[in-house]
Amino acid sequence: MIKDNLKIFLQNIRKNKVLTNIILETQKNSADIIFIQEPSRSLIQRIPSHSNPMEDPFYGTPNHPEWTLFIHQDTTQENYARVTTYVNKRFTRMRFTLQLDIINHQDINVMAFHNDQDTNYIINIYSDSNQTALQALWESMMNIDKTIILTGDFNIRDSDWDPNFKHHSSHTDDLITIADSLGLELSPPLNPGSTRFTDNPHDTNFVIDLVFLPLSNTGFGRHILYPEICKLSDHILLIIKISIGEVNTDINI
Repeated sequence: MIKDNLKIFLQNIRKNKVLTNIILETQKNSADIIFIQEPSRSLIQRIPSHSNPMEDPFYGTPNHPEWTLFIHQDTTQENYARVTTYVNKRFTRMRFTLQLDIINHQDINVMAFHNDQDTNYIINIYSDSNQTALQALWESMMNIDKTIILTGDFNIRDSDWDPNFKHHSSHTDDLITIADSLGLELSPPLNPGSTRFTDNPHDTNFVIDLVFLPLSNTGFGRHILYPEICKLSDHILLIIKISIGEVNTDINI
């Protein structure tokens, strides 16, 4: 099969294990990549320890036989990763790898894949209210070459992308500088709207899940928000299709 685009599903799942399993099963024949923010975590097993007579806990997140899971491997509950990336096993030939040598941070997945002779990067990020992941990305952005997408939950409210918010955030300037250094621009959805729904009926919903793409990419300005798929999380699902050039995915190497 000749592949010239990637179909990416993106959602902050609010640590919901049931939703994770639903996405992995229902999208195994549709999505190419799944970007998750705030993945679920649960105790998988206890590991014998010389220092802990109760044994050390090992935490994990759901996996599926049709997907390859990429996650920062600190398995303690306190430092558990807040992003995970699933790559459909149909694309083994593209040799997706998690680039911990570029950024070794539990809230950022810098993924590399190979398209003929080129190495391309895709970035999945969760940045908390202290913007720790954004700072880590700032410190490493010069080490990332051909990036075709930066996306995730940035936790930044700003009038630049949210018409219901009338203020400008200083973090926005940093984010735009990072995107610009990677050759990316903010990509508006085909159907603009809120991406996170508040639990308080007196508060307004807001936009914090963003997509940055090269302006020349055919997916620019064409991703879709699915607010109706928001029953098990407070964030909606985004579906993004990006062009990558032609790749033959039939032969494993």
